[in-house]
Amino acid sequence: MYTYSYKIPKHMSMQDRLPLTDENGNVHCYIKKRKPRILTRIVNNLFSFTLNYCFVAVDLNEKNIYSINALKYRFKLDYMLTTPLQKIVLKREREQLIESKYTWQDNSDTYVFLQHYSAEVRLFKNDEEIATVKLVDTRNSDELDNVIITLFKEDDTNLAALMAVLYHSLYYYNRYDSTILVKSFSLFDF
Repeated sequence: MYTYSYKIPKHMSMQDRLPLTDENGNVHCYIKKRKPRILTRIVNNLFSFTLNYCFVAVDLNEKNIYSINALKYRFKLDYMLTTPLQKIVLKREREQLIESKYTWQDNSDTYVFLQHYSAEVRLFKNDEEIATVKLVDTRNSDELDNVIITLFKEDDTNLAALMAVLYHSLYYYNRYDSTILVKSFSLFDF
């Protein structure tokens, strides 16, 4: 198993860069906050059911590795994962009452990113669990939240960066307010 972590300040500004570090304290990339496109901001202000901000993982030279954007498509809200090589639409499905899972295809592999009842978020590749993300109990700290990413198969900093961006964008800000999760729906699903 391989472990990565990053710390989230309670009030994250646009200038903050959250370093993703390994077990030895080496920084591999940064998680940054950025404003979404103007159309996404307008939709969010009108209907308030998209991401307020987009999150991006950048390498040490500030080149984008992964980013998440909200995407309005055929009256349905989806999320788009952008990599240096391609753009992938994440399909959201309701798993439990307020839990969701996100699925996507990459080449011949199927990925599932879902929140487990134990408050861990897990990533599966072809029905095999390859990584988890967990928020460490931070009741003693009013300053920072500590997020731990565990990779089971291989030491891959790109996979750790992907887990950080997905967790930060899709689950971290929704963990206290389940009404945000309910607002992401198709206008034709009843």
